[in-house]
Amino acid sequence: MIHKLIQSLSGAQEPKILLDKILDAAVTFTGATTGSIILIDKATEELSIEAARGLADRIVKATRLKIGKGITGWVAEHKKVLRVDDVREDKRYVSLSKNIKSELAAPLILDDEVIGVINVDSTKISAFNDDDSFAIETLATLSSRVIADALIHDRLKRRSKQLETLVRIGSNLASIVSVDKILEQVTSAAADLIRARLVAVRLLDEKGENLILAAKHGGSAAYSKLPPVPVKGSVLGSVAETRIPLIIEDVLKETEYKFKNVARKEKLASMLAVPLNTSEKSLGVLVIYRDKPGDFEDDAVTIAVGLAGLTAAALQNAELFRRVIDAEKRTRLIEMKATAREMGAGLAHQIRNPLTVVRLLVGAKEQMKNMDDSDRTVALRELQRIDELISALLNNAGEEQSRYEDFDLDSLIDEILSVAKIKASSKDVSIEVKGRAEIIRGVRNQIWQVIAILIDNAVEAAQSRVMISCRKLRNGRIELSFDDDGAGVKTGIKIFEPFVSTKMNGAGIGLYTARRIVLEHGGTIKYKRSLKLGGASFSVVLPGIE
Repeated sequence: MIHKLIQSLSGAQEPKILLDKILDAAVTFTGATTGSIILIDKATEELSIEAARGLADRIVKATRLKIGKGITGWVAEHKKVLRVDDVREDKRYVSLSKNIKSELAAPLILDDEVIGVINVDSTKISAFNDDDSFAIETLATLSSRVIADALIHDRLKRRSKQLETLVRIGSNLASIVSVDKILEQVTSAAADLIRARLVAVRLLDEKGENLILAAKHGGSAAYSKLPPVPVKGSVLGSVAETRIPLIIEDVLKETEYKFKNVARKEKLASMLAVPLNTSEKSLGVLVIYRDKPGDFEDDAVTIAVGLAGLTAAALQNAELFRRVIDAEKRTRLIEMKATAREMGAGLAHQIRNPLTVVRLLVGAKEQMKNMDDSDRTVALRELQRIDELISALLNNAGEEQSRYEDFDLDSLIDEILSVAKIKASSKDVSIEVKGRAEIIRGVRNQIWQVIAILIDNAVEAAQSRVMISCRKLRNGRIELSFDDDGAGVKTGIKIFEPFVSTKMNGAGIGLYTARRIVLEHGGTIKYKRSLKLGGASFSVVLPGIE
Protein backbone atom coordinates (compact mmCIF):
# COMPACT_ATOMS: atom_id res chain seq x y z
CA MET A 1 0.00 0.00 0.00
CA ILE A 2 2.85 2.39 0.85
CA HIS A 3 4.59 1.56 -2.44
CA LYS A 4 1.42 2.35 -4.38
CA LEU A 5 1.15 5.67 -2.57
CA ILE A 6 4.72 6.60 -3.46
CA GLN A 7 4.15 5.63 -7.11
CA SER A 8 1.08 7.85 -7.21
CA LEU A 9 3.14 10.72 -5.84
CA SER A 10 5.85 10.44 -8.49
CA GLY A 11 6.14 13.40 -10.85
CA ALA A 12 6.20 17.11 -10.20
CA GLN A 13 3.71 18.19 -7.57
CA GLU A 14 3.37 21.21 -5.35
CA PRO A 15 5.33 20.44 -2.14
CA LYS A 16 2.39 21.39 0.10
CA ILE A 17 0.04 18.96 -1.66
CA LEU A 18 2.67 16.23 -1.64
CA LEU A 19 3.44 16.62 2.08
CA ASP A 20 -0.26 16.61 2.97
CA LYS A 21 -0.76 13.30 1.13
CA ILE A 22 2.24 11.65 2.80
CA LEU A 23 1.15 12.88 6.23
CA ASP A 24 -2.42 11.69 5.69
CA ALA A 25 -1.01 8.23 4.87
CA ALA A 26 1.17 8.25 8.02
CA VAL A 27 -1.75 9.21 10.28
CA THR A 28 -4.02 6.62 8.63
CA PHE A 29 -1.48 3.77 8.83
CA THR A 30 -0.73 4.33 12.50
CA GLY A 31 -4.14 5.50 13.76
CA ALA A 32 -2.48 8.60 15.20
CA THR A 33 -4.35 11.54 16.71
CA THR A 34 -2.08 14.22 15.27
CA GLY A 35 0.87 14.33 12.94
CA SER A 36 3.34 16.58 11.23
CA ILE A 37 6.12 16.67 8.64
CA ILE A 38 8.97 18.87 9.78
CA LEU A 39 11.68 19.97 7.34
CA ILE A 40 15.13 21.40 8.04
CA ASP A 41 15.62 25.02 7.06
CA LYS A 42 19.23 25.05 5.80
CA ALA A 43 19.51 28.78 6.30
CA THR A 44 18.78 28.54 10.04
CA GLU A 45 19.54 24.87 10.76
CA GLU A 46 16.12 24.68 12.42
CA LEU A 47 13.15 22.35 12.09
CA SER A 48 9.90 23.98 10.98
CA ILE A 49 6.48 22.36 10.51
CA GLU A 50 5.53 22.28 6.81
CA ALA A 51 2.46 20.02 7.06
CA ALA A 52 0.26 19.23 10.09
CA ARG A 53 -2.85 17.32 11.16
CA GLY A 54 -4.68 18.06 14.40
CA LEU A 55 -2.44 20.96 15.43
CA ALA A 56 -3.59 24.57 15.82
CA ASP A 57 -2.30 27.04 13.21
CA ARG A 58 -0.66 29.19 15.89
CA ILE A 59 1.37 26.17 17.05
CA VAL A 60 2.38 25.32 13.50
CA LYS A 61 3.59 28.86 12.79
CA ALA A 62 5.37 29.31 16.11
CA THR A 63 7.18 25.98 16.32
CA ARG A 64 10.85 26.01 15.33
CA LEU A 65 13.21 23.52 16.94
CA LYS A 66 16.97 23.32 16.84
CA ILE A 67 18.41 20.04 15.63
CA GLY A 68 18.85 17.86 18.72
CA LYS A 69 16.04 19.52 20.66
CA GLY A 70 12.84 17.58 21.38
CA ILE A 71 12.01 14.12 20.08
CA THR A 72 11.92 15.24 16.45
CA GLY A 73 15.19 17.13 16.91
CA TRP A 74 16.80 14.02 18.40
CA VAL A 75 15.62 11.93 15.41
CA ALA A 76 17.02 14.49 12.97
CA GLU A 77 20.37 14.53 14.78
CA HIS A 78 20.76 10.75 15.20
CA LYS A 79 19.07 9.67 11.92
CA LYS A 80 17.08 6.97 13.76
CA VAL A 81 13.43 6.05 14.25
CA LEU A 82 12.25 6.79 17.78
CA ARG A 83 9.11 5.53 19.53
CA VAL A 84 8.16 6.97 22.90
CA ASP A 85 5.34 5.14 24.69
CA ASP A 86 4.85 7.84 27.33
CA VAL A 87 6.18 11.28 26.50
CA ARG A 88 5.65 12.42 30.10
CA GLU A 89 8.52 10.17 31.10
CA ASP A 90 10.90 11.40 28.39
CA LYS A 91 12.97 14.51 29.13
CA ARG A 92 13.54 15.12 25.44
CA TYR A 93 9.87 15.78 24.77
CA VAL A 94 8.78 19.35 23.92
CA SER A 95 5.05 19.69 24.55
CA LEU A 96 2.92 21.10 21.76
CA SER A 97 -0.33 19.74 23.20
CA LYS A 98 -1.06 18.71 26.79
CA ASN A 99 -3.21 15.78 25.63
CA ILE A 100 -0.43 13.95 23.78
CA LYS A 101 0.76 10.78 25.51
CA SER A 102 2.87 8.88 22.93
CA GLU A 103 4.94 9.79 19.87
CA LEU A 104 6.57 8.10 16.88
CA ALA A 105 9.07 9.81 14.56
CA ALA A 106 11.20 8.74 11.57
CA PRO A 107 13.92 10.70 9.74
CA LEU A 108 13.62 11.72 6.07
CA ILE A 109 17.10 10.84 4.74
CA LEU A 110 18.43 11.49 1.24
CA ASP A 111 22.00 10.53 0.31
CA ASP A 112 22.85 10.19 4.01
CA GLU A 113 21.61 13.71 4.73
CA VAL A 114 18.56 14.37 6.89
CA ILE A 115 16.09 16.69 5.19
CA GLY A 116 13.29 16.39 7.77
CA VAL A 117 11.20 14.20 10.07
CA ILE A 118 7.79 12.49 9.86
CA ASN A 119 6.13 12.62 13.25
CA VAL A 120 2.83 11.14 14.57
CA ASP A 121 1.30 11.51 18.05
CA SER A 122 -1.48 9.94 20.04
CA THR A 123 -3.52 10.82 23.11
CA LYS A 124 -3.08 7.20 24.25
CA ILE A 125 -0.14 5.70 26.10
CA SER A 126 1.79 3.10 24.06
CA ALA A 127 -0.40 3.81 21.02
CA PHE A 128 2.24 2.64 18.51
CA ASN A 129 3.80 -0.81 18.00
CA ASP A 130 6.59 -2.37 15.92
CA ASP A 131 4.38 -2.54 12.82
CA ASP A 132 3.70 1.18 13.10
CA SER A 133 7.41 1.89 13.48
CA PHE A 134 8.18 -0.20 10.39
CA ALA A 135 5.41 1.50 8.39
CA ILE A 136 6.59 5.02 9.32
CA GLU A 137 10.23 4.15 8.60
CA THR A 138 9.32 2.64 5.23
CA LEU A 139 7.15 5.63 4.34
CA ALA A 140 9.97 8.01 5.32
CA THR A 141 12.55 6.07 3.31
CA LEU A 142 10.44 5.88 0.15
CA SER A 143 9.09 9.42 0.28
CA SER A 144 12.43 11.20 0.93
CA ARG A 145 13.41 11.24 -2.74
CA VAL A 146 9.94 12.33 -3.84
CA ILE A 147 9.91 15.17 -1.30
CA ALA A 148 13.42 16.30 -2.26
CA ASP A 149 12.55 16.31 -5.98
CA ALA A 150 9.38 18.30 -5.30
CA LEU A 151 11.31 20.84 -3.24
CA ILE A 152 13.94 21.22 -5.97
CA HIS A 153 11.26 21.61 -8.62
CA ASP A 154 9.47 24.18 -6.50
CA ARG A 155 12.69 26.08 -5.88
CA LEU A 156 13.49 26.21 -9.60
CA LYS A 157 9.95 27.28 -10.38
CA ARG A 158 10.09 29.98 -7.71
CA ARG A 159 13.52 31.14 -8.90
CA SER A 160 12.27 31.35 -12.48
CA LYS A 161 9.35 33.45 -11.29
CA GLN A 162 11.71 35.66 -9.30
CA LEU A 163 13.94 36.23 -12.32
CA GLU A 164 10.93 37.00 -14.52
CA THR A 165 9.77 39.47 -11.89
CA LEU A 166 13.22 41.07 -11.78
CA VAL A 167 13.20 41.51 -15.56
CA ARG A 168 9.71 43.03 -15.43
CA ILE A 169 10.71 45.35 -12.58
CA GLY A 170 13.83 46.42 -14.45
CA SER A 171 11.73 47.25 -17.50
CA ASN A 172 9.25 49.21 -15.41
CA LEU A 173 11.92 51.11 -13.50
CA ALA A 174 13.60 52.20 -16.72
CA SER A 175 10.51 54.26 -17.61
CA ILE A 176 9.96 55.83 -14.16
CA VAL A 177 11.58 59.16 -13.34
CA SER A 178 9.96 59.73 -9.94
CA VAL A 179 12.26 58.63 -7.10
CA ASP A 180 9.28 57.99 -4.79
CA LYS A 181 7.61 55.69 -7.32
CA ILE A 182 10.87 53.85 -7.99
CA LEU A 183 11.41 53.13 -4.30
CA GLU A 184 7.77 52.19 -3.79
CA GLN A 185 8.01 49.52 -6.50
CA VAL A 186 11.37 48.26 -5.28
CA THR A 187 10.42 47.85 -1.61
CA SER A 188 7.14 46.16 -2.52
CA ALA A 189 8.86 43.76 -4.94
CA ALA A 190 11.61 42.90 -2.44
CA ALA A 191 9.05 42.10 0.27
CA ASP A 192 7.24 39.74 -2.10
CA LEU A 193 10.25 38.07 -3.73
CA ILE A 194 12.27 37.54 -0.54
CA ARG A 195 9.32 36.97 1.80
CA ALA A 196 10.40 39.80 4.04
CA ARG A 197 8.61 41.32 7.00
CA LEU A 198 9.94 44.80 6.30
CA VAL A 199 11.94 46.35 3.47
CA ALA A 200 13.48 49.82 3.61
CA VAL A 201 15.68 51.98 1.40
CA ARG A 202 18.07 54.46 2.97
CA LEU A 203 19.78 56.97 0.68
CA LEU A 204 22.94 58.95 1.34
CA ASP A 205 22.46 62.67 1.93
CA GLU A 206 24.25 65.26 -0.24
CA LYS A 207 27.33 65.29 1.98
CA GLY A 208 27.48 61.49 2.16
CA GLU A 209 27.48 61.59 5.95
CA ASN A 210 24.07 60.10 6.79
CA LEU A 211 21.67 57.48 5.45
CA ILE A 212 18.16 58.93 5.25
CA LEU A 213 15.06 56.69 5.29
CA ALA A 214 13.57 57.28 1.83
CA ALA A 215 10.97 54.47 1.58
CA LYS A 216 9.70 51.36 3.33
CA HIS A 217 7.25 48.50 2.84
CA GLY A 218 5.75 46.92 5.94
CA GLY A 219 6.22 47.91 9.55
CA SER A 220 4.48 50.60 11.57
CA ALA A 221 4.76 54.36 11.87
CA ALA A 222 7.37 53.88 14.61
CA TYR A 223 9.87 52.59 12.06
CA SER A 224 9.15 55.56 9.78
CA LYS A 225 10.19 57.91 12.60
CA LEU A 226 13.67 56.43 12.96
CA PRO A 227 16.40 59.08 12.67
CA PRO A 228 19.09 59.21 9.97
CA VAL A 229 21.87 56.63 10.35
CA PRO A 230 25.40 58.07 10.39
CA VAL A 231 27.72 56.46 7.87
CA LYS A 232 30.63 56.42 10.27
CA GLY A 233 30.38 53.81 13.02
CA SER A 234 27.13 52.15 11.93
CA VAL A 235 26.24 48.75 10.48
CA LEU A 236 24.42 50.18 7.46
CA GLY A 237 27.10 52.82 6.98
CA SER A 238 29.73 50.11 6.62
CA VAL A 239 27.65 48.52 3.84
CA ALA A 240 27.51 51.83 1.96
CA GLU A 241 31.24 52.46 2.47
CA THR A 242 32.52 48.98 1.59
CA ARG A 243 29.91 48.47 -1.16
CA ILE A 244 29.56 44.85 0.05
CA PRO A 245 26.30 43.13 1.20
CA LEU A 246 25.95 42.19 4.87
CA ILE A 247 23.84 39.58 6.68
CA ILE A 248 23.02 39.77 10.39
CA GLU A 249 21.32 36.62 11.67
CA ASP A 250 19.74 38.37 14.66
CA VAL A 251 19.80 42.16 15.00
CA LEU A 252 18.83 41.89 18.67
CA LYS A 253 22.15 40.18 19.36
CA GLU A 254 24.24 42.52 17.21
CA THR A 255 26.07 45.00 19.42
CA GLU A 256 26.47 47.58 16.62
CA TYR A 257 22.75 47.60 15.76
CA LYS A 258 21.21 50.76 17.28
CA PHE A 259 17.44 50.26 16.93
CA LYS A 260 16.80 47.18 19.05
CA ASN A 261 13.68 48.58 20.74
CA VAL A 262 12.01 49.24 17.41
CA ALA A 263 13.18 45.85 16.12
CA ARG A 264 11.42 44.13 19.05
CA LYS A 265 8.18 46.04 18.47
CA GLU A 266 8.28 45.37 14.73
CA LYS A 267 9.30 41.71 15.27
CA LEU A 268 12.44 42.09 13.17
CA ALA A 269 15.13 39.43 13.49
CA SER A 270 17.47 38.66 10.58
CA MET A 271 18.67 41.46 8.30
CA LEU A 272 20.14 41.57 4.81
CA ALA A 273 21.65 44.91 3.76
CA VAL A 274 22.71 45.42 0.13
CA PRO A 275 24.44 48.57 -1.20
CA LEU A 276 22.85 50.50 -4.07
CA ASN A 277 26.01 50.60 -6.17
CA THR A 278 26.64 52.49 -9.38
CA SER A 279 29.92 52.18 -11.27
CA GLU A 280 31.25 55.21 -9.40
CA LYS A 281 29.74 55.17 -5.91
CA SER A 282 27.09 53.85 -3.54
CA LEU A 283 23.79 55.75 -3.45
CA GLY A 284 22.50 54.10 -0.29
CA VAL A 285 21.38 50.74 1.12
CA LEU A 286 18.49 48.32 0.52
CA VAL A 287 17.59 46.82 3.92
CA ILE A 288 15.55 43.61 4.18
CA TYR A 289 14.25 42.14 7.45
CA ARG A 290 12.68 38.79 8.26
CA ASP A 291 10.81 37.93 11.42
CA LYS A 292 12.94 34.92 12.37
CA PRO A 293 16.66 34.75 13.21
CA GLY A 294 18.95 33.02 10.77
CA ASP A 295 20.83 33.32 7.52
CA PHE A 296 19.42 34.32 4.14
CA GLU A 297 19.50 31.60 1.48
CA ASP A 298 21.64 32.15 -1.63
CA ASP A 299 18.57 32.75 -3.82
CA ALA A 300 17.41 35.57 -1.56
CA VAL A 301 20.83 37.24 -1.61
CA THR A 302 21.05 36.93 -5.39
CA ILE A 303 17.62 38.47 -5.86
CA ALA A 304 18.39 41.27 -3.40
CA VAL A 305 21.68 42.13 -5.14
CA GLY A 306 19.97 42.14 -8.54
CA LEU A 307 17.14 44.31 -7.25
CA ALA A 308 19.63 46.73 -5.65
CA GLY A 309 21.48 47.06 -8.96
CA LEU A 310 18.26 47.85 -10.82
CA THR A 311 17.34 50.37 -8.15
CA ALA A 312 20.69 52.16 -8.37
CA ALA A 313 20.43 52.38 -12.16
CA ALA A 314 16.85 53.70 -11.95
CA LEU A 315 17.82 56.30 -9.35
CA GLN A 316 20.72 57.41 -11.53
CA ASN A 317 18.41 57.77 -14.53
CA ALA A 318 15.93 59.75 -12.43
CA GLU A 319 18.70 62.10 -11.29
CA LEU A 320 19.87 62.64 -14.87
CA PHE A 321 16.29 63.39 -15.92
CA ARG A 322 15.95 65.89 -13.05
CA ARG A 323 19.14 67.63 -14.11
CA VAL A 324 17.91 67.88 -17.70
CA ILE A 325 14.61 69.39 -16.56
CA ASP A 326 16.39 71.82 -14.23
CA ALA A 327 18.77 72.78 -17.02
CA GLU A 328 15.87 73.41 -19.37
CA LYS A 329 14.19 75.61 -16.76
CA ARG A 330 17.38 77.56 -16.18
CA THR A 331 17.90 77.86 -19.92
CA ARG A 332 14.43 79.28 -20.43
CA LEU A 333 14.95 81.82 -17.65
CA ILE A 334 18.18 83.19 -19.11
CA GLU A 335 17.35 82.56 -22.75
CA MET A 336 16.50 86.15 -23.64
CA LYS A 337 19.61 87.59 -21.99
CA ALA A 338 21.84 84.88 -23.44
CA THR A 339 20.38 85.32 -26.91
CA ALA A 340 20.89 89.06 -26.83
CA ARG A 341 24.46 88.64 -25.59
CA GLU A 342 25.18 85.95 -28.17
CA MET A 343 23.74 88.02 -31.02
CA GLY A 344 25.75 91.03 -29.97
CA ALA A 345 28.96 89.03 -29.55
CA GLY A 346 28.33 87.19 -32.81
CA LEU A 347 27.80 90.39 -34.70
CA ALA A 348 30.92 91.92 -33.16
CA HIS A 349 32.95 88.84 -34.08
CA GLN A 350 31.69 88.82 -37.66
CA ILE A 351 32.25 92.54 -38.12
CA ARG A 352 35.76 92.39 -36.61
CA ASN A 353 37.19 90.20 -39.41
CA PRO A 354 36.19 92.41 -42.38
CA LEU A 355 37.13 95.55 -40.42
CA THR A 356 40.58 94.06 -39.83
CA VAL A 357 40.97 93.48 -43.55
CA VAL A 358 39.84 97.01 -44.38
CA ARG A 359 42.20 98.43 -41.74
CA LEU A 360 45.14 96.50 -43.16
CA LEU A 361 44.33 97.56 -46.69
CA VAL A 362 43.64 101.21 -46.02
CA GLY A 363 46.19 101.91 -43.28
CA ALA A 364 47.01 105.57 -42.87
CA LYS A 365 45.14 108.21 -44.84
CA GLU A 366 48.04 108.94 -47.19
CA GLN A 367 48.16 105.21 -48.27
CA MET A 368 44.72 105.55 -49.89
CA LYS A 369 46.37 107.03 -52.94
CA ASN A 370 48.46 103.88 -53.52
CA MET A 371 45.56 101.39 -53.17
CA ASP A 372 45.10 99.44 -56.43
CA ASP A 373 41.76 98.33 -57.91
CA SER A 374 41.92 94.77 -56.51
CA ASP A 375 42.53 96.09 -52.99
CA ARG A 376 39.66 98.51 -53.30
CA THR A 377 37.41 95.68 -54.49
CA VAL A 378 38.28 93.61 -51.46
CA ALA A 379 37.78 96.54 -49.10
CA LEU A 380 34.41 97.43 -50.61
CA ARG A 381 33.29 93.81 -50.48
CA GLU A 382 34.17 93.57 -46.81
CA LEU A 383 32.38 96.82 -46.04
CA GLN A 384 29.37 95.43 -47.88
CA ARG A 385 29.52 92.35 -45.68
CA ILE A 386 29.37 94.57 -42.57
CA ASP A 387 26.28 96.24 -44.02
CA GLU A 388 24.69 92.81 -44.71
CA LEU A 389 25.42 91.61 -41.17
CA ILE A 390 23.82 94.64 -39.60
CA SER A 391 20.80 94.34 -41.92
CA ALA A 392 20.43 90.66 -41.05
CA LEU A 393 20.49 91.49 -37.35
CA LEU A 394 17.85 94.21 -37.74
CA ASN A 395 15.68 91.86 -39.79
CA ASN A 396 16.11 89.02 -37.28
CA ALA A 397 18.28 87.10 -39.74
CA GLY A 398 15.42 87.15 -42.32
CA GLU A 399 14.59 84.58 -44.94
CA GLU A 400 17.57 85.56 -47.07
CA GLN A 401 19.92 84.22 -44.40
CA SER A 402 18.22 80.83 -44.32
CA ARG A 403 17.87 80.16 -48.06
CA TYR A 404 19.55 76.88 -49.08
CA GLU A 405 21.25 76.76 -52.48
CA ASP A 406 23.86 74.80 -54.41
CA PHE A 407 27.19 76.61 -54.62
CA ASP A 408 30.83 75.98 -55.44
CA LEU A 409 32.69 75.49 -52.17
CA ASP A 410 36.08 75.89 -53.86
CA SER A 411 35.25 79.37 -55.16
CA LEU A 412 33.92 80.28 -51.70
CA ILE A 413 37.22 79.20 -50.12
CA ASP A 414 39.18 81.20 -52.73
CA GLU A 415 37.05 84.26 -51.93
CA ILE A 416 37.74 83.88 -48.19
CA LEU A 417 41.45 83.29 -48.80
CA SER A 418 41.74 86.54 -50.75
CA VAL A 419 40.88 88.24 -47.47
CA ALA A 420 42.65 85.84 -45.06
CA LYS A 421 45.97 86.02 -46.86
CA ILE A 422 46.14 89.74 -46.19
CA LYS A 423 46.07 89.13 -42.45
CA ALA A 424 48.36 86.10 -42.81
CA SER A 425 51.00 88.07 -44.74
CA SER A 426 51.05 90.70 -41.99
CA LYS A 427 52.05 87.87 -39.61
CA ASP A 428 54.43 86.10 -42.02
CA VAL A 429 52.14 83.08 -42.09
CA SER A 430 51.76 81.03 -45.27
CA ILE A 431 48.43 79.38 -46.20
CA GLU A 432 48.52 76.19 -48.26
CA VAL A 433 45.44 74.57 -49.84
CA LYS A 434 45.30 70.89 -50.82
CA GLY A 435 42.51 69.14 -52.73
CA ARG A 436 39.23 70.38 -54.21
CA ALA A 437 35.81 70.35 -52.52
CA GLU A 438 33.28 70.58 -55.43
CA ILE A 439 29.61 71.63 -55.10
CA ILE A 440 27.68 71.53 -51.81
CA ARG A 441 24.20 72.58 -50.71
CA GLY A 442 23.66 75.00 -47.85
CA VAL A 443 23.24 78.62 -46.79
CA ARG A 444 26.20 80.24 -48.53
CA ASN A 445 26.68 83.16 -46.15
CA GLN A 446 26.64 80.85 -43.14
CA ILE A 447 29.18 78.39 -44.62
CA TRP A 448 31.31 81.43 -45.53
CA GLN A 449 31.16 82.41 -41.85
CA VAL A 450 32.25 78.92 -40.65
CA ILE A 451 35.25 78.74 -42.98
CA ALA A 452 36.26 82.34 -42.29
CA ILE A 453 36.20 81.72 -38.54
CA LEU A 454 38.35 78.57 -38.78
CA ILE A 455 40.87 80.11 -41.16
CA ASP A 456 41.11 83.29 -39.07
CA ASN A 457 41.66 81.22 -35.90
CA ALA A 458 44.34 79.14 -37.62
CA VAL A 459 46.17 82.26 -38.86
CA GLU A 460 45.89 83.83 -35.42
CA ALA A 461 47.37 80.73 -33.71
CA ALA A 462 50.00 79.76 -36.31
CA GLN A 463 53.70 80.44 -36.03
CA SER A 464 54.39 80.22 -39.75
CA ARG A 465 52.09 77.72 -41.53
CA VAL A 466 48.38 77.00 -42.08
CA MET A 467 47.16 74.10 -44.20
CA ILE A 468 43.62 73.74 -45.58
CA SER A 469 42.72 70.28 -46.91
CA CYS A 470 39.60 69.40 -48.93
CA ARG A 471 38.41 65.93 -49.90
CA LYS A 472 35.26 64.03 -50.84
CA LEU A 473 34.50 61.04 -48.60
CA ARG A 474 33.18 57.68 -49.82
CA ASN A 475 29.72 58.48 -48.47
CA GLY A 476 29.57 61.61 -50.65
CA ARG A 477 30.14 64.07 -47.80
CA ILE A 478 32.77 66.80 -48.01
CA GLU A 479 35.53 67.08 -45.37
CA LEU A 480 37.47 70.28 -44.74
CA SER A 481 40.51 70.29 -42.42
CA PHE A 482 42.19 73.39 -40.98
CA ASP A 483 45.66 72.75 -39.50
CA ASP A 484 48.21 75.13 -37.99
CA ASP A 485 51.66 74.87 -36.42
CA GLY A 486 50.74 76.79 -33.28
CA ALA A 487 50.54 75.65 -29.65
CA GLY A 488 47.22 73.83 -30.01
CA VAL A 489 44.37 73.87 -27.48
CA LYS A 490 44.94 72.86 -23.86
CA THR A 491 43.16 69.74 -22.65
CA GLY A 492 39.90 70.34 -20.80
CA ILE A 493 38.95 73.63 -22.46
CA LYS A 494 35.39 73.47 -23.83
CA ILE A 495 36.19 75.43 -26.96
CA PHE A 496 32.79 74.95 -28.63
CA GLU A 497 30.82 76.53 -25.77
CA PRO A 498 29.85 80.22 -25.96
CA PHE A 499 32.17 82.83 -24.45
CA VAL A 500 35.05 80.38 -24.05
CA SER A 501 38.22 81.61 -25.74
CA THR A 502 41.94 80.84 -25.64
CA LYS A 503 42.78 84.29 -27.06
CA MET A 504 43.65 87.17 -24.77
CA ASN A 505 41.04 89.47 -26.32
CA GLY A 506 38.79 86.79 -27.82
CA ALA A 507 34.99 87.03 -27.53
CA GLY A 508 34.62 83.27 -27.34
CA ILE A 509 31.79 83.18 -29.86
CA GLY A 510 33.50 82.11 -33.10
CA LEU A 511 33.78 78.35 -32.64
CA TYR A 512 30.41 78.23 -30.91
CA THR A 513 28.83 79.96 -33.92
CA ALA A 514 30.70 77.69 -36.33
CA ARG A 515 29.55 74.57 -34.51
CA ARG A 516 25.93 75.75 -34.44
CA ILE A 517 25.91 76.44 -38.19
CA VAL A 518 27.60 73.12 -39.04
CA LEU A 519 25.10 71.16 -36.94
CA GLU A 520 22.17 73.01 -38.51
CA HIS A 521 23.51 71.90 -41.90
CA GLY A 522 23.59 68.27 -40.79
CA GLY A 523 27.36 68.18 -40.48
CA THR A 524 29.98 67.66 -37.79
CA ILE A 525 32.92 69.66 -36.45
CA LYS A 526 35.72 68.17 -34.34
CA TYR A 527 39.03 69.22 -32.83
CA LYS A 528 42.22 67.17 -32.44
CA ARG A 529 45.95 67.67 -32.30
CA SER A 530 47.35 68.20 -35.80
CA LEU A 531 49.45 65.28 -37.04
CA LYS A 532 50.52 67.32 -40.05
CA LEU A 533 51.76 70.53 -38.44
CA GLY A 534 51.74 69.81 -34.70
CA GLY A 535 49.28 72.52 -33.65
CA ALA A 536 45.49 72.53 -33.79
CA SER A 537 43.42 70.66 -36.35
CA PHE A 538 39.71 71.34 -36.91
CA SER A 539 37.74 68.99 -39.15
CA VAL A 540 34.37 69.98 -40.68
CA VAL A 541 32.24 67.42 -42.55
CA LEU A 542 29.31 68.74 -44.60
CA PRO A 543 26.72 66.99 -46.78
CA GLY A 544 27.53 66.91 -50.47
CA ILE A 545 25.11 66.96 -53.40
CA GLU A 546 23.06 63.74 -53.54
